[in-house]
Amino acid sequence: MAGGPPPRWDADTPACAENGGSSLAVMAASDKQALAYSFVEFCSAQDGIQIRIDGGAFPSTTAELDSEEFLSKEFEYFGGQKANEVLSQAAKDVLPGWTYLPFQVYANSIFNDHVGKAYTTGGSTTIAEGLASWQEACITYGNQQGFTVS
Repeated sequence: MAGGPPPRWDADTPACAENGGSSLAVMAASDKQALAYSFVEFCSAQDGIQIRIDGGAFPSTTAELDSEEFLSKEFEYFGGQKANEVLSQAAKDVLPGWTYLPFQVYANSIFNDHVGKAYTTGGSTTIAEGLASWQEACITYGNQQGFTVS
């Protein structure tokens, strides 16, 4: 993704989904909720933001996401490209209303069983075929779990 924006169905309409990342949360059962909340606040809205970014985490605020320091960082892994420019724009292009599946962990766990075959079977399965197979498996699973899948 470092070389350019993600592929689009419509070249004139940027569209992305969120995938990956992390979260910080305070468990309801914690007997140290105030302390845990203070840590989450430090990491998400105070000086800890930069500490997390320096450690490789994606920014939790638009201020950092749009900062010159974040955008101009060059990555040796990507041949010196400024990959954060692409990632920052992709984050802005997430479609309104986008959400994870209620069974996203399962869907992710079977991705390679379906789409991964396009990369590992020497061309006997296309990406389109793998995606169609993955979609069908997700629909079947969702229906089995009691979700209405449309």
